[in-house]
Amino acid sequence: MADGPYDAIVVGAGLVGAAAALALGRAGRRVALVDRRRPAEARGRLGFDVRTVALTPAGLEFLGVDVPDARIRRMRVWEEEGTGHIEFDSAALGSDALAHVVEVGATSAALWRAAEALDGVDVRCGAVSGLSEGAAAMQVSVGDAALFGRLVIAADGAESEVRRLAGVELLDRGDFDAALATVVRTGRAHGDAALQRFGRHGPLAFLPLPDAHCSAVIWSQDRTATERLCALDDGAFLAALDAASEGALGPLDAVDRRHAFPLAQRLVRDFNPRPRLLFVGDAAHTVHPLAGQGVNLGIEDAARLLDVAEGAADLGRPNLWRGFARRRRARAEAMVALMTALRSAYGYGGPVGRWLRNVGVRGLDTTPAAKRWLIREAMGQGVLARTL
Repeated sequence: MADGPYDAIVVGAGLVGAAAALALGRAGRRVALVDRRRPAEARGRLGFDVRTVALTPAGLEFLGVDVPDARIRRMRVWEEEGTGHIEFDSAALGSDALAHVVEVGATSAALWRAAEALDGVDVRCGAVSGLSEGAAAMQVSVGDAALFGRLVIAADGAESEVRRLAGVELLDRGDFDAALATVVRTGRAHGDAALQRFGRHGPLAFLPLPDAHCSAVIWSQDRTATERLCALDDGAFLAALDAASEGALGPLDAVDRRHAFPLAQRLVRDFNPRPRLLFVGDAAHTVHPLAGQGVNLGIEDAARLLDVAEGAADLGRPNLWRGFARRRRARAEAMVALMTALRSAYGYGGPVGRWLRNVGVRGLDTTPAAKRWLIREAMGQGVLARTL
């Protein structure tokens, strides 16, 4: 690499950080991509990583790497105590898929390899231990090395070390208990369909995987229930899952290990608290996974970087990122509010609550224009997604 500061130092080589570094590198910028360790490809007993995400078609295209994926062509949503349901079909938009399910480990590893192969990106392994800002660059201490960059982009996750070192305030938008993730082998083929059922204690989602008889599961409940489900033997867990899904893909034949994680909605007060410091992805915002929008929101952050960076000689000059910070914070606040509203609506019990939900869901399911608008927004193609 040439001497002098990098145009940008990206801390965090997950999907969002690596995508941001690659995009800037492909645009001709000198970039350092930093993470504690090289991403590892994980495979469980059923042949898949239990960590999966559903990327919008635009999000997958933005990553620019070839990874195995399963297309979600249809989606069905219903609730435990209701009679109404709603179905979405990519054919209604003339699209091949509503989303693409990818494994986190394999995709992160592919992005890392792409970064290593790109002349404009310098990949570094090591923990970030210090951060200081000068007039012309910011210094990032990585192990025993000091890196200098015109801009530091923090994409190091919900427990961001950069955020801690910078003393940036994090706003709490509500805890939502916990969730578990796993992979199951099903008796019935998933048919490229995602299923989501809202139970009395939280949502349960099945996402299709490349094997027609394997699906990723994300099950959200309170912490005590989640711990209890994780502690069950495989047979008892599969019986509980089959009952909770009303046998939608049963009988269920096998399950991988279960990974539990807490749920919370939080965002930083300012995405650009200093001229040379910017937050994106989970370092900037975390949202409930019930609509699968968290990582897509982060990839949107990364994609919007290019709009601001184009033509800027110094990526850390004062006020360059203020408009970006306001728009992305507004987008994150809107998504947090939507997830809160959905969770509250489906958590409201009693006959009146059930009746209102059933009327609303049946009305939406029979209104094609409204469904198309909702799908386009979820896919990042709607007016709100494009303007924020």
